Amino acid sequence: MKTSIRIVFDAYHLYHLPQFDPVIDKMIQDDRFEVFLTTSPETEPQEYNLTKEIIEARNCPLILVDDEHERAQKIKALTPDVFICGWSRYPIEEMVPDSTIVGMIYHGIGVKPSYWRDNSSRLNVRFVEGPFRIRQLCEKGIRTDLELTGFPKIDPLFNGQIGTQQELLQDLGLDPERKTILYAPTFYPSSFEIFCEKLPLQCTKYNLIIKLHQWSYFRERFSGVNLRRHIKLLNKVKRNFPEVAIIESRHYNIVDLYRAADVLITEASSTIYEMMAERKPVIVCDFYKKKIGHHLLPDRIYLRRLDADMCSNRTDFCYHIEKPNDLSGVLDKCFNTPDPFEKIREEYISEMLYKLDGKSAERICMAILNRIK
Repeated sequence: MKTSIRIVFDAYHLYHLPQFDPVIDKMIQDDRFEVFLTTSPETEPQEYNLTKEIIEARNCPLILVDDEHERAQKIKALTPDVFICGWSRYPIEEMVPDSTIVGMIYHGIGVKPSYWRDNSSRLNVRFVEGPFRIRQLCEKGIRTDLELTGFPKIDPLFNGQIGTQQELLQDLGLDPERKTILYAPTFYPSSFEIFCEKLPLQCTKYNLIIKLHQWSYFRERFSGVNLRRHIKLLNKVKRNFPEVAIIESRHYNIVDLYRAADVLITEASSTIYEMMAERKPVIVCDFYKKKIGHHLLPDRIYLRRLDADMCSNRTDFCYHIEKPNDLSGVLDKCFNTPDPFEKIREEYISEMLYKLDGKSAERICMAILNRIK
């Protein structure tokens, strides 16, 4: 007789794992759950092999096969009680029986329309990070059940799992006495091709950490954009600026770097709202390299990749720079003047991140148990 709840976490992409990990950790320690892990062989080989290696190190049964159709059959034959995905843009209905509860822990705190467009009819419940997102999904016509839980990815910042800034900087080989800048560009539209070597030249007084988006490490192209160029540029920075801490693809979770850094530089990315939880300054690059079609028809970039409203109204707790040479002056403000964004940041934290208590994963576990009952 089955006594535990069978739950499958589908880390289809490696960047789905960071928000799954705290929930997986809770469930592994709870006899009421039997956790299975899987990833898709349809991802790039380098990504698939690394994801496979990482989940093989977990103390969980795995569903790993070389064919996506066979993977779907194996998951379905397991008859899981719950199936957790990080996105829903694939045939989930072929992977689970009708009796399975399908839940989504989305892979970022979105500034992009994909958040509500990623809406498979097979989803039963979304675990949502804040009241703002609940309202937005309802306004966009999402009918899936919504559970307000907070964002489990950032739980480790608040439950003691991440060390001190000094310890993290020492582990990275950086000087704990220096201010530290984390540059985390997204894959598209990205400021990296414009910033590249200009950034280290402006950061000689500081520690600099560079962490690319996972797709920059693994994918050749995205929607006609050459992402291989990002790795070539990263290797160039590595050769010419050995003092810069370059984060490799194996370091798939950025959360500890928020604790290590004093300021984040990025573009329109969910990292903005994750760093917000640390109440540290964020600098948004308003310059990035775009494909020709987005230069000729700039509105398309908002239709495809960004939410124009959030780009204009939900980054007003950040510093903005329009060109690389603006950075030095803004860094001086970050480190030497009172924080002008404290009040509005606190408003956004309550609206977009719910409870910063390190217990989002616990709330997800309880929501699942209640649904099973």
